[in-house]
Amino acid sequence: MTPRFGQNEGDGDTRPDDMRTLALILLLAVAAAQAQDAERGRRLFNQTSVLTGKPVASCTSCHADTQTLRAMLANRGVAVGDPKAIRALLRAAIAGATPGARNAKAQYQNVLTDSDLDDLAAYLARVQSAALLRLAAPH
Repeated sequence: MTPRFGQNEGDGDTRPDDMRTLALILLLAVAAAQAQDAERGRRLFNQTSVLTGKPVASCTSCHADTQTLRAMLANRGVAVGDPKAIRALLRAAIAGATPGARNAKAQYQNVLTDSDLDDLAAYLARVQSAALLRLAAPH
């Protein structure tokens, strides 16, 4: 009988090297699935018109304080460390915006691409983590 992945022939024990390899493969698969570009998201957040080439305000025009924005997302039930949840809220907020109304998000309709939303969400999810790490770091 041929041993299964992670088993030595005859003893049924799992080899640590095989388990590490499997863990590395899974980690790489998750990283590839979350291929958003947080650095591009940061630039997009700060220079929206430059990166999109469209005459729109930057996100920082209304949301200069990312920690306050993070709190607002949390108040709306969004898991602020989850890029997929943030992206869903961004998409819904932009789609539900009405041109000419007080909702400034209407300017982003047909401007921000799916990739842009992925990158913005990755940045917003990461900015929370970075802020918490700074707070936890010894001074």
